[in-house]
Amino acid sequence: MRFLLTLINDIRYQMKYGFYILYTFISAVYIAVLLVCPTEYKRLAASLIILTDPAMLGTFFIGGIWLLEKQEGLHGFWGISPLRPFEYILSKAVSLALISILSANLIIVIGLREAYNFLLLTAGVFVSSMVFNLIGLMVATYARSVNHYMLIVSPPMVIFSVPPILTAFGITHPVMEIMPGTALWRTIGRSLGIADMSVWLWVVLLIWLGLVLYPANRRIPRAMLTEGGKAE
Repeated sequence: MRFLLTLINDIRYQMKYGFYILYTFISAVYIAVLLVCPTEYKRLAASLIILTDPAMLGTFFIGGIWLLEKQEGLHGFWGISPLRPFEYILSKAVSLALISILSANLIIVIGLREAYNFLLLTAGVFVSSMVFNLIGLMVATYARSVNHYMLIVSPPMVIFSVPPILTAFGITHPVMEIMPGTALWRTIGRSLGIADMSVWLWVVLLIWLGLVLYPANRRIPRAMLTEGGKAE
């Protein structure tokens, strides 16, 4: 119940600062692109659009949320809150992942207007979005400003983005197959009927989720402690 209330509060916070409006605008732009895209390229274009937006877009937004809360002094209140840092971390990742799911399905339904695997797309975007959101949240704790955050988060996001884009155009390598972005693109591609995937891809995504959850649960409490928040 406590986590659910925190999740609802995070969603309201994101609405207050216009994140839903921004996602809607960006989704509308991509829908327009898909509507004018040649039929033979639509599914590939849709897969790349969802890969970079909305699945990875939350990485940039979550940094802004952390810095907004830091500026408003909200982190200092965690010292008197019963909410655990892990619940705070999970709520942030899940709340932005939910926006990603809504945006991804909206783009496909309106922009592509073709049959697709709703459950597969939703599950893939949800897990992958959480991975990228957690990476962004950890990076945000080292940022001094929004501009600084954009500077330091861009290199890792480029590293995570290049392998799936190359894979989408037929350039593959075993190392790229263990990257979360590649697993995500194959999941999206399979839901659209343009790529193959195996159970191994879900293992990759879940391993990455665990790999980022652990350091996030160690880094975030320390960062909150320096701001007067709760460390455990």
